[in-house]
Amino acid sequence: MNMDRQSAALLVILSLSFLFTPTCSFSKLAIYSNQRQIKHPSTSPSQTPLRAPLSSSTITRRGIRRAARPLSLETENGQDQKYPWSFTGRLWFRPSLVRVPSLTSSSTTTSNPPPTPPPSVSIVNLFGWTLGGTVALEYDDSPVGPYLEYVTMGALVTKRGALGQWGSRLYVSTKEAADVCRDTWNVPAQLADIEFMAQDEEDSSSSSSSPSLSVESAPDSMISEEIQKITVGGWENTRVLDRNDKGNRLGGLPVLWTPSIKALWAPFILLPPYDNEGDSDGAGDNKVNNLPLHRLRLSASALRLTLCGQKPSDALGIPIGIGLVIDDVLIEIARQDGDL
Repeated sequence: MNMDRQSAALLVILSLSFLFTPTCSFSKLAIYSNQRQIKHPSTSPSQTPLRAPLSSSTITRRGIRRAARPLSLETENGQDQKYPWSFTGRLWFRPSLVRVPSLTSSSTTTSNPPPTPPPSVSIVNLFGWTLGGTVALEYDDSPVGPYLEYVTMGALVTKRGALGQWGSRLYVSTKEAADVCRDTWNVPAQLADIEFMAQDEEDSSSSSSSPSLSVESAPDSMISEEIQKITVGGWENTRVLDRNDKGNRLGGLPVLWTPSIKALWAPFILLPPYDNEGDSDGAGDNKVNNLPLHRLRLSASALRLTLCGQKPSDALGIPIGIGLVIDDVLIEIARQDGDL
Protein backbone atom coordinates (compact mmCIF):
# COMPACT_ATOMS: atom_id res chain seq x y z
CA MET A 1 0.00 0.00 0.00
CA ASN A 2 1.90 3.01 -1.31
CA MET A 3 0.65 6.44 -0.29
CA ASP A 4 2.04 9.93 0.07
CA ARG A 5 2.94 10.29 3.77
CA GLN A 6 1.93 13.91 4.06
CA SER A 7 -1.47 13.20 2.55
CA ALA A 8 -2.01 10.28 4.90
CA ALA A 9 -1.00 12.37 7.92
CA LEU A 10 -3.37 15.16 6.94
CA LEU A 11 -6.26 12.73 6.54
CA VAL A 12 -5.57 11.19 9.93
CA ILE A 13 -5.52 14.59 11.65
CA LEU A 14 -8.76 15.71 10.02
CA SER A 15 -10.45 12.39 10.74
CA LEU A 16 -9.47 12.23 14.40
CA SER A 17 -10.55 15.84 14.88
CA PHE A 18 -14.00 15.01 13.54
CA LEU A 19 -14.44 11.75 15.44
CA PHE A 20 -12.87 12.37 18.82
CA THR A 21 -13.39 16.08 19.50
CA PRO A 22 -17.22 16.03 19.66
CA THR A 23 -17.23 12.94 21.87
CA CYS A 24 -14.59 14.26 24.25
CA SER A 25 -16.65 17.42 24.68
CA PHE A 26 -18.65 15.60 27.35
CA SER A 27 -17.87 18.29 29.89
CA LYS A 28 -17.45 16.18 33.01
CA LEU A 29 -16.66 12.70 31.70
CA ALA A 30 -13.46 11.28 33.14
CA ILE A 31 -10.88 10.26 30.55
CA TYR A 32 -9.12 7.32 32.11
CA SER A 33 -5.45 6.57 31.60
CA ASN A 34 -4.59 3.42 29.72
CA GLN A 35 -2.71 2.27 32.82
CA ARG A 36 -5.84 2.31 34.99
CA GLN A 37 -6.58 -1.06 36.47
CA ILE A 38 -9.81 -2.43 35.05
CA LYS A 39 -12.11 -4.19 37.45
CA HIS A 40 -15.18 -6.05 36.41
CA PRO A 41 -17.31 -8.81 37.86
CA SER A 42 -15.88 -12.25 37.28
CA THR A 43 -18.69 -14.07 35.55
CA SER A 44 -16.68 -16.72 33.75
CA PRO A 45 -14.18 -19.19 35.19
CA SER A 46 -12.21 -19.41 31.96
CA GLN A 47 -10.74 -17.07 29.41
CA THR A 48 -11.92 -19.22 26.50
CA PRO A 49 -15.64 -18.77 25.87
CA LEU A 50 -17.88 -21.79 25.84
CA ARG A 51 -18.81 -22.87 22.37
CA ALA A 52 -22.52 -22.84 21.65
CA PRO A 53 -24.36 -23.41 18.39
CA LEU A 54 -25.49 -20.18 16.76
CA SER A 55 -29.18 -19.59 17.28
CA SER A 56 -31.62 -16.72 17.53
CA SER A 57 -31.90 -17.07 21.30
CA THR A 58 -28.33 -17.08 22.61
CA ILE A 59 -25.22 -14.96 22.42
CA THR A 60 -21.77 -15.81 23.69
CA ARG A 61 -19.46 -13.40 25.51
CA ARG A 62 -16.81 -14.63 27.91
CA GLY A 63 -18.49 -18.02 28.21
CA ILE A 64 -21.93 -16.59 28.95
CA ARG A 65 -25.06 -17.87 27.24
CA ARG A 66 -27.89 -15.40 27.62
CA ALA A 67 -31.41 -15.52 26.28
CA ALA A 68 -32.56 -12.67 24.05
CA ARG A 69 -35.95 -11.14 24.73
CA PRO A 70 -38.60 -12.39 22.25
CA LEU A 71 -39.45 -9.87 19.56
CA SER A 72 -42.85 -8.24 20.05
CA LEU A 73 -44.88 -5.66 18.18
CA GLU A 74 -44.11 -3.10 20.86
CA THR A 75 -40.36 -2.52 20.97
CA GLU A 76 -40.28 0.94 22.51
CA ASN A 77 -38.27 0.85 25.74
CA GLY A 78 -37.09 4.46 26.14
CA GLN A 79 -37.69 6.58 29.25
CA ASP A 80 -38.13 9.80 27.23
CA GLN A 81 -41.11 10.15 24.89
CA LYS A 82 -38.93 12.08 22.45
CA TYR A 83 -36.57 9.11 22.29
CA PRO A 84 -38.74 5.95 22.33
CA TRP A 85 -35.85 3.48 21.92
CA SER A 86 -32.77 3.10 24.10
CA PHE A 87 -29.66 0.92 24.26
CA THR A 88 -27.16 0.55 27.10
CA GLY A 89 -23.76 -1.13 27.24
CA ARG A 90 -20.25 -0.36 26.04
CA LEU A 91 -18.47 0.14 22.74
CA TRP A 92 -15.07 0.31 21.08
CA PHE A 93 -14.27 2.34 17.96
CA ARG A 94 -10.97 2.19 16.07
CA PRO A 95 -10.50 4.23 12.89
CA SER A 96 -8.64 2.92 9.86
CA LEU A 97 -7.44 4.26 6.55
CA VAL A 98 -9.22 2.43 3.74
CA ARG A 99 -9.37 2.66 -0.02
CA VAL A 100 -12.27 4.66 -1.42
CA PRO A 101 -15.04 2.20 -2.34
CA SER A 102 -15.72 2.08 -6.05
CA LEU A 103 -18.97 3.79 -7.01
CA THR A 104 -18.97 2.06 -10.40
CA SER A 105 -19.40 -1.48 -9.07
CA SER A 106 -22.50 -3.21 -10.39
CA SER A 107 -24.12 -6.60 -10.37
CA THR A 108 -23.17 -7.00 -14.02
CA THR A 109 -19.50 -7.40 -13.14
CA THR A 110 -19.93 -9.72 -10.16
CA SER A 111 -22.77 -11.67 -8.60
CA ASN A 112 -22.03 -10.13 -5.19
CA PRO A 113 -20.58 -6.61 -5.60
CA PRO A 114 -18.94 -4.88 -2.62
CA PRO A 115 -21.11 -2.40 -0.68
CA THR A 116 -20.93 1.24 -1.79
CA PRO A 117 -22.45 4.43 -0.36
CA PRO A 118 -25.47 5.89 -2.17
CA PRO A 119 -24.71 8.23 -5.10
CA SER A 120 -26.37 11.14 -3.25
CA VAL A 121 -23.39 11.46 -0.88
CA SER A 122 -19.82 12.49 -1.63
CA ILE A 123 -16.83 10.61 -0.24
CA VAL A 124 -14.23 12.71 1.58
CA ASN A 125 -10.83 11.41 0.51
CA LEU A 126 -7.22 12.26 -0.21
CA PHE A 127 -5.61 10.53 -3.19
CA GLY A 128 -7.98 7.59 -3.06
CA TRP A 129 -7.93 7.05 0.72
CA THR A 130 -10.69 7.77 3.23
CA LEU A 131 -11.57 7.03 6.86
CA GLY A 132 -13.13 3.69 7.75
CA GLY A 133 -12.87 1.70 10.93
CA THR A 134 -14.40 -0.83 13.28
CA VAL A 135 -17.17 -0.37 15.83
CA ALA A 136 -17.90 -3.18 18.29
CA LEU A 137 -20.81 -2.85 20.72
CA GLU A 138 -22.03 -4.97 23.60
CA TYR A 139 -25.60 -4.13 24.54
CA ASP A 140 -26.66 -5.05 28.07
CA ASP A 141 -30.18 -3.88 27.30
CA SER A 142 -32.04 -2.94 24.13
CA PRO A 143 -35.58 -3.22 22.71
CA VAL A 144 -34.84 -6.94 22.18
CA GLY A 145 -32.56 -7.65 25.14
CA PRO A 146 -28.77 -8.13 25.21
CA TYR A 147 -26.85 -8.79 22.00
CA LEU A 148 -23.56 -8.03 20.26
CA GLU A 149 -23.03 -5.80 17.24
CA TYR A 150 -20.11 -5.26 14.85
CA VAL A 151 -20.03 -2.49 12.24
CA THR A 152 -17.53 -2.08 9.41
CA MET A 153 -17.20 1.64 8.69
CA GLY A 154 -16.47 2.21 5.02
CA ALA A 155 -15.90 5.91 4.30
CA LEU A 156 -16.06 9.50 5.50
CA VAL A 157 -18.94 11.11 3.58
CA THR A 158 -20.64 14.47 3.21
CA LYS A 159 -23.95 15.80 1.94
CA ARG A 160 -25.32 19.35 2.10
CA GLY A 161 -22.41 20.34 4.29
CA ALA A 162 -23.06 17.59 6.85
CA LEU A 163 -20.06 15.40 7.65
CA GLY A 164 -20.59 11.77 8.58
CA GLN A 165 -19.26 8.25 8.43
CA TRP A 166 -20.91 5.56 6.32
CA GLY A 167 -21.05 1.94 7.46
CA SER A 168 -20.57 -0.68 4.77
CA ARG A 169 -21.81 -3.65 6.81
CA LEU A 170 -23.60 -4.11 10.15
CA TYR A 171 -23.67 -7.50 11.90
CA VAL A 172 -25.70 -8.61 14.95
CA SER A 173 -25.60 -11.76 17.04
CA THR A 174 -29.31 -12.59 17.31
CA LYS A 175 -32.14 -12.95 14.84
CA GLU A 176 -34.35 -10.75 17.04
CA ALA A 177 -31.84 -7.91 16.71
CA ALA A 178 -31.67 -8.34 12.94
CA ASP A 179 -35.47 -8.30 12.74
CA VAL A 180 -35.94 -5.16 14.84
CA CYS A 181 -33.17 -3.36 12.90
CA ARG A 182 -34.87 -4.13 9.61
CA ASP A 183 -38.52 -3.74 10.62
CA THR A 184 -38.24 -0.69 12.89
CA TRP A 185 -35.44 1.39 11.36
CA ASN A 186 -34.84 -0.20 7.93
CA VAL A 187 -31.26 -1.12 8.86
CA PRO A 188 -29.88 -3.89 6.61
CA ALA A 189 -28.39 -5.91 9.50
CA GLN A 190 -26.81 -9.32 8.94
CA LEU A 191 -26.86 -12.21 11.40
CA ALA A 192 -23.35 -13.35 12.39
CA ASP A 193 -21.59 -15.58 14.91
CA ILE A 194 -20.04 -12.80 17.02
CA GLU A 195 -17.72 -13.42 19.95
CA PHE A 196 -16.02 -10.85 22.21
CA MET A 197 -13.12 -12.50 24.06
CA ALA A 198 -12.07 -11.28 27.51
CA GLN A 199 -9.81 -12.51 30.28
CA ASP A 200 -11.45 -13.23 33.59
CA GLU A 201 -10.42 -11.24 36.67
CA GLU A 202 -7.91 -13.81 37.94
CA ASP A 203 -6.08 -14.11 34.61
CA SER A 204 -5.91 -10.35 34.10
CA SER A 205 -4.55 -9.74 37.62
CA SER A 206 -1.86 -12.42 37.32
CA SER A 207 -0.48 -11.02 34.05
CA SER A 208 1.41 -7.75 33.76
CA SER A 209 -0.99 -6.38 31.18
CA SER A 210 -4.04 -7.57 29.32
CA PRO A 211 -3.99 -7.95 25.54
CA SER A 212 -5.07 -4.87 23.63
CA LEU A 213 -8.33 -4.69 21.77
CA SER A 214 -8.06 -6.23 18.31
CA VAL A 215 -10.15 -7.89 15.63
CA GLU A 216 -9.03 -11.50 15.59
CA SER A 217 -11.50 -12.63 12.94
CA ALA A 218 -12.95 -9.97 10.63
CA PRO A 219 -15.92 -10.45 8.31
CA ASP A 220 -15.61 -10.42 4.53
CA SER A 221 -17.67 -7.51 3.15
CA MET A 222 -18.13 -9.40 -0.13
CA ILE A 223 -20.19 -12.06 1.65
CA SER A 224 -23.78 -11.14 2.39
CA GLU A 225 -25.74 -14.40 2.38
CA GLU A 226 -23.70 -16.51 4.82
CA ILE A 227 -23.34 -16.39 8.59
CA GLN A 228 -19.75 -15.30 9.25
CA LYS A 229 -17.55 -15.70 12.31
CA ILE A 230 -16.44 -12.42 13.95
CA THR A 231 -14.07 -12.38 16.94
CA VAL A 232 -12.82 -9.39 18.92
CA GLY A 233 -10.09 -9.94 21.52
CA GLY A 234 -9.11 -7.94 24.60
CA TRP A 235 -12.72 -7.08 25.42
CA GLU A 236 -11.91 -6.69 29.14
CA ASN A 237 -10.41 -3.31 28.18
CA THR A 238 -13.91 -1.96 27.51
CA ARG A 239 -14.86 -2.43 31.17
CA VAL A 240 -13.58 0.88 32.47
CA LEU A 241 -15.94 1.08 35.44
CA ASP A 242 -16.82 -1.08 38.38
CA ARG A 243 -20.39 -2.22 38.34
CA ASN A 244 -21.19 0.04 41.32
CA ASP A 245 -19.83 3.10 39.48
CA LYS A 246 -22.45 2.99 36.74
CA GLY A 247 -25.51 5.15 36.40
CA ASN A 248 -23.97 8.64 36.60
CA ARG A 249 -24.07 9.32 32.87
CA LEU A 250 -23.23 12.71 31.43
CA GLY A 251 -23.06 14.15 27.97
CA GLY A 252 -26.32 14.12 26.02
CA LEU A 253 -24.34 14.50 22.78
CA PRO A 254 -26.66 15.00 19.76
CA VAL A 255 -25.92 12.97 16.63
CA LEU A 256 -27.87 12.45 13.40
CA TRP A 257 -28.40 8.93 12.04
CA THR A 258 -29.45 7.53 8.67
CA PRO A 259 -30.21 3.89 9.48
CA SER A 260 -30.85 2.73 5.91
CA ILE A 261 -27.20 3.38 4.97
CA LYS A 262 -25.74 2.89 8.48
CA ALA A 263 -24.40 6.46 8.60
CA LEU A 264 -23.76 8.75 11.58
CA TRP A 265 -23.66 12.51 10.97
CA ALA A 266 -22.38 15.47 12.95
CA PRO A 267 -25.45 17.48 14.10
CA PHE A 268 -24.91 20.34 11.65
CA ILE A 269 -26.44 20.64 8.16
CA LEU A 270 -24.93 23.72 6.57
CA LEU A 271 -26.68 23.83 3.20
CA PRO A 272 -30.40 23.89 2.25
CA PRO A 273 -31.98 21.16 0.09
CA TYR A 274 -31.30 21.31 -3.62
CA ASP A 275 -33.97 23.00 -5.75
CA ASN A 276 -35.24 19.71 -7.17
CA GLU A 277 -34.72 17.62 -4.05
CA GLY A 278 -37.12 17.11 -1.18
CA ASP A 279 -40.13 18.94 -2.69
CA SER A 280 -43.03 19.17 -0.26
CA ASP A 281 -45.29 17.47 -2.82
CA GLY A 282 -42.77 14.68 -3.41
CA ALA A 283 -42.54 15.46 -7.13
CA GLY A 284 -38.84 16.32 -7.19
CA ASP A 285 -36.69 14.22 -9.52
CA ASN A 286 -34.22 13.52 -6.71
CA LYS A 287 -36.75 12.74 -3.99
CA VAL A 288 -35.55 9.13 -4.04
CA ASN A 289 -32.06 10.35 -3.06
CA ASN A 290 -33.26 11.89 0.20
CA LEU A 291 -31.80 10.23 3.29
CA PRO A 292 -34.07 9.79 6.35
CA LEU A 293 -32.73 11.28 9.59
CA HIS A 294 -33.21 10.22 13.19
CA ARG A 295 -31.81 12.11 16.14
CA LEU A 296 -29.64 10.19 18.57
CA ARG A 297 -28.67 11.28 22.07
CA LEU A 298 -25.48 9.78 23.48
CA SER A 299 -24.54 9.75 27.17
CA ALA A 300 -21.93 7.78 29.09
CA SER A 301 -20.25 7.40 32.46
CA ALA A 302 -16.66 7.12 31.20
CA LEU A 303 -14.55 7.14 28.09
CA ARG A 304 -10.88 6.74 27.31
CA LEU A 305 -8.44 6.54 24.41
CA THR A 306 -6.53 3.28 24.17
CA LEU A 307 -3.67 1.94 22.07
CA CYS A 308 -4.87 -0.91 19.86
CA GLY A 309 -2.46 -1.36 16.98
CA GLN A 310 -2.98 -4.11 14.44
CA LYS A 311 -1.41 -5.16 11.15
CA PRO A 312 -3.06 -3.87 7.95
CA SER A 313 -5.29 -6.24 6.03
CA ASP A 314 -7.79 -6.19 3.20
CA ALA A 315 -10.67 -6.52 5.69
CA LEU A 316 -9.47 -3.87 8.16
CA GLY A 317 -7.49 -1.45 5.97
CA ILE A 318 -4.65 0.32 7.81
CA PRO A 319 -5.68 0.57 11.49
CA ILE A 320 -4.59 3.89 12.99
CA GLY A 321 -3.77 2.23 16.31
CA ILE A 322 -5.71 4.53 18.65
CA GLY A 323 -9.18 3.52 19.70
CA LEU A 324 -12.00 5.04 21.72
CA VAL A 325 -13.66 3.02 24.50
CA ILE A 326 -16.95 4.18 26.03
CA ASP A 327 -18.37 2.36 29.05
CA ASP A 328 -21.91 2.53 30.43
CA VAL A 329 -23.10 4.24 27.26
CA LEU A 330 -26.75 5.17 26.75
CA ILE A 331 -27.89 5.50 23.13
CA GLU A 332 -31.36 6.99 22.69
CA ILE A 333 -33.11 7.03 19.31
CA ALA A 334 -35.87 9.39 18.20
CA ARG A 335 -38.37 8.79 15.42
CA GLN A 336 -37.56 10.01 11.94
CA ASP A 337 -37.39 13.79 11.85
CA GLY A 338 -36.73 15.11 8.36
CA ASP A 339 -34.41 14.13 5.53
CA LEU A 340 -30.91 14.92 4.38
